Amino acid sequence: MKRFLAALLLAATALPPVTGNSAVPGPCPADNGTPDRVITGVFGKELQGSYVLVPFGVPAGSTRVRVKICFDQPDVPISVPGVVSVRNTLDLGIYQPLVAGDTLYGEKEFRGWGGSSRPNVLITPETSTTVGFLPGPIPAGVWAAEIGVAAVSGPTEGDLDSSVAWRLEIFTASLASDLDDPWQPAAYDTTPAKTTPGWYVGDMHVHAEHSNPADATMSETFDYAFEQAGLDFLTLSDYVTDRHWDEIGRYQAYYPGHLVIRSTEVITYRGHINNHASLRYVDYRTGAIYRLQANGTLTQLRAAQPASRIFDDIHSALDPTGHPRGWTQVNHPTIFPSQVPAFANFCRGCSWAYSDAETDWSKVDAFEVSTGPGGTTDPQGNEIGPNPFTPLAIAWYDHLRRMGFDITAVGSSDSHRAGRVSPISTPGGTIPISLSSPVGEASTAVFATELSESGIRDGILAGHAYVKFFSPTGPDLRFTARAVTGGPEVMMGDSLPATRATFSARVFNLENNKSFQPRILLVYRDGIPMLAFPVTKPDQTFTFPGLLAGDYRLQLMRGTAFEALTNPITLRSP
Repeated sequence: MKRFLAALLLAATALPPVTGNSAVPGPCPADNGTPDRVITGVFGKELQGSYVLVPFGVPAGSTRVRVKICFDQPDVPISVPGVVSVRNTLDLGIYQPLVAGDTLYGEKEFRGWGGSSRPNVLITPETSTTVGFLPGPIPAGVWAAEIGVAAVSGPTEGDLDSSVAWRLEIFTASLASDLDDPWQPAAYDTTPAKTTPGWYVGDMHVHAEHSNPADATMSETFDYAFEQAGLDFLTLSDYVTDRHWDEIGRYQAYYPGHLVIRSTEVITYRGHINNHASLRYVDYRTGAIYRLQANGTLTQLRAAQPASRIFDDIHSALDPTGHPRGWTQVNHPTIFPSQVPAFANFCRGCSWAYSDAETDWSKVDAFEVSTGPGGTTDPQGNEIGPNPFTPLAIAWYDHLRRMGFDITAVGSSDSHRAGRVSPISTPGGTIPISLSSPVGEASTAVFATELSESGIRDGILAGHAYVKFFSPTGPDLRFTARAVTGGPEVMMGDSLPATRATFSARVFNLENNKSFQPRILLVYRDGIPMLAFPVTKPDQTFTFPGLLAGDYRLQLMRGTAFEALTNPITLRSP
């Protein structure tokens, strides 16, 4: 009976045509000639978080496909200039014809996803292909434009009929100029950037041009990260696509001794996930998937899925030893919480909104406790406190550890503009912070046997890492423990089979600051502060006992600002 019900649900769950008072937009902006086909419709708020595949034909001999989307906005726009604007948002993805045996456009048919930042997409065999989309041959057959229903405003958000009207314009052509210089992928050099064990500092979440056309170029991003910020590595985590993996090799030789890890930020409407170094593109769609029929009805092709499916896909890619090649990371879990309607519309899926059951935290390897700016300042540039989302993320991380999940805390910038920072304008003045901080704010120091994708992966999975909230050259921490009965010394991330141990904590490199400022080093056990040491010198070591089982970690504070945080050492009964 269960199989019958599942088949009935997925095979043909038809919805009536969605109607509303919204007016279907006229021709989309940018004159690209007369479209071969125009498809229009209206989606209601009940479809928010789902995906609608809109089929269209591409004739034999075509060398290019262009798809444009435009859609209406709320009747009464609500916004705070420079801070937040409540809008309807539809995302655009493109899939080529189904391969034999497939019944759903998916990983094998994927040609790119641009979110809402690329409403005018061109795909050709050449580099003229829109960033984030995959260049290559244009096979004839039934393609699909995918409309991601990211945000539909309701009456309280300014849209009186809770619907969004949309228009797709399809163009195809056959041009000899599309075939004279086919795009070629660049080979990625897997040689370790450094072969010696040591502490390497990197940014676990960085974007460049294949996330958004307005983002920094790859060369700008690498120049800033390695030549100015002083990073050893970064993970290039452009949105959804894997095109950038085949571009990194064009730049590696210019940055000897530095590592760019192949990564992708898997964007879902209920949370964002980094797919680090698996070398497998994974399906980002956890919302229900529908197909638009010729009569305007929607047929459900796949029901909503849990986030754990994405973690499984990432871990399914194995290295030559049979172990998972990549690792998973939950990004910015507490920023712009979706419980606030304006935040849910403004920053779709930015906060983590999956239940514990849908997540399955045992499949999560890393958790961003710091994303972007380390602190906040007033209009005069005076520091007034930490990033408001950081304490929430740390508290959540501690909670997950208490639940028994062996997850590593990491810090990332989520940078889109390399070293450029655009201030936020508010009615009360300009706040000199950006939603996207410079590369390296925050960063993660990892102890690795070598500077390579596998070396960093192993260090992260072992928990041999700590977070630097402001600068890669900011304060450093070392944290070790040894059982009082003797035996080997362990470091942050390790488990010690003892309930009584002596801990050693070192704080150093504080002289890198313009002027020395006293700090407080806090010791936490199972997320509860238990000790505080004043840090009065640029290089200082403290020892203290551990008398109970549990997670022990360090947290360095400068006033109310978080400066560094280690992963825990776990004392457990032998």
